[in-house]
Amino acid sequence: MNKLEQARTQIDAIDREMAKLYEARLDAVKDVIAYKIENDLPILDSGREQVVIEKNLQFIQNPDYKEYYESFIKFIMKESKAYQRTLQSHDKVGYCGVEGAFGHMVSEKLFPSNPKVGVSSFEEVFQMVVHSDVQYGVIPFENTNSGLVGEVLDLLMEYPVYIQSIYDQKIEQCLLGVPGSTLKDVEWVYSKDQALSQSKEFLKELNVQTVAYPNTAMAAQYISAQKDVHKAAIGAKENAELYGLKVLATNIQENATNTTRFLVIGLKPQMQGNRFSMVLSVKHESGALAKIIDCIAKNGLNMESIQSRPMKNKPFEYFFFVEIEGDMSKANDCIEQIQSVCESVKVLGAYTLKEEK
Repeated sequence: MNKLEQARTQIDAIDREMAKLYEARLDAVKDVIAYKIENDLPILDSGREQVVIEKNLQFIQNPDYKEYYESFIKFIMKESKAYQRTLQSHDKVGYCGVEGAFGHMVSEKLFPSNPKVGVSSFEEVFQMVVHSDVQYGVIPFENTNSGLVGEVLDLLMEYPVYIQSIYDQKIEQCLLGVPGSTLKDVEWVYSKDQALSQSKEFLKELNVQTVAYPNTAMAAQYISAQKDVHKAAIGAKENAELYGLKVLATNIQENATNTTRFLVIGLKPQMQGNRFSMVLSVKHESGALAKIIDCIAKNGLNMESIQSRPMKNKPFEYFFFVEIEGDMSKANDCIEQIQSVCESVKVLGAYTLKEEK
């Protein structure tokens, strides 16, 4: 056997051993993903990945090989994450609307490999999560222009669900018409009430009638089916291609930084992140709300926002949604103190803000 054959034989033996080790590695990956699912942890942990790469590079004795080994280990880790996603993909994700809705778009960004289920109302999303028909729900909660989605806050009070994460999605509204239509043709505009509100100055100038629709993508779907040049929809530009429509105007929203905050809801409470939120009702006594604010400040936490919402079946009584930012190690003491001065408190969970990139 010459040197070439000897080298090839050695490579074959190493490849066989690597195959066994790779299989063992993927078996370990199964254990990792099982733990992540149980504890609602993200697949990606860039900090740990870099630590692993740097640690493993120390095992390479020949400095000429380190660059190639780094590329190799990064590829292995990339494939491991892809495998983890296939293991996670049985977890269904619910959203309100049809394909092309902003909720669908955010679902695709946050859960690219998971099956999606679209329904016609926010409450149906909550019901699917509670009945375990889906593992997660993606719901719009607040917009920089039109404010809080009150219905969603009511549902957070009513249903035993928890916030898993939040995501800020920039919203660019477009006016969509059927092929051959122009702005001058449009007499009726259909869309979600929030989208109509975000674009009210544009619509006022256009001098059209508006019709509220359950969802922006549903409105685009309806306009496509009507084939009427006098009817248009407000929605994302992606809906034009999706439903065979024409973009008549872009960025028609009043606020150039128009952004909607989406919630990911699930059944398991989790307290990992840099902020947490709760809904509460205060006692009917002087200074009750001030005591809550004082509890937050005394624990070195920052109140990001506080918003009121009328209670159902209790005229002129309100509950409050409070979002708090800071060191989560201080959260439990703060929550206990707030509970002592409130009639009721529901902690919705902790999370880290994710923003569109």
